[in-house]
Amino acid sequence: MLEINPGLSIWTLIIFGLLLVLLTKLAWKPILNSLKLRENAISDSLSKAEQARSEAEKLIAETERQRKLNEEQLQKQLREGKEYAERMRSELAQKAQEDAKKMLDQAKAQIERDTHTAIAQLRDAAADLAVAAAGKLIDESLNDDKHKKIVEKFISELPTQSN
Repeated sequence: MLEINPGLSIWTLIIFGLLLVLLTKLAWKPILNSLKLRENAISDSLSKAEQARSEAEKLIAETERQRKLNEEQLQKQLREGKEYAERMRSELAQKAQEDAKKMLDQAKAQIERDTHTAIAQLRDAAADLAVAAAGKLIDESLNDDKHKKIVEKFISELPTQSN
C-alpha cells in the first residue's frame, strides 16, 4: 500500500527546497512589494481622507460663522429699519400737529380780522343810519361830514365789547 521510498522522498525535498528558493527569489519579493505598495496607497488614502474631513470641518465652521454674521447683519438692518420707520412716523406726526396748529392759528387770525372788519362796517352802517335818522328828526340840513363826526363821537363814547 503505502510505502515510503527514500529516494523519492529525498528528491521531493530537494525539488521542494529549490522551488521554495526559486519562488522566494522570483515571486515572494514582487508579492511583498505589491503588498507594500497597497499598504502605502491605503495609508495615503486614509491621510487624504483625514485631510479632506479636516477641510470639510473647517468649511462647515466657516460657513456657520458666515451664516451667523449674515444673520446678525440682517437683524441689525431690521432694527435700523424699524428705528427709521419709527423716527419717520414720529416726525410726520409732529409735522402734522404743527401744520394743524398753524392752520388753526391762521384761521383764528382770519376770524379776528373778519370780526374787526365786520364791526367797522357795522359801525359805519350804524353811523350812516344814525345820521339819516338824526337828519330827519332835526330836519336840519347838516352836511354828511358833520353828521359822521357827531355819530362817530357818539359811537366812540359807547362802551366797547371785545371777545
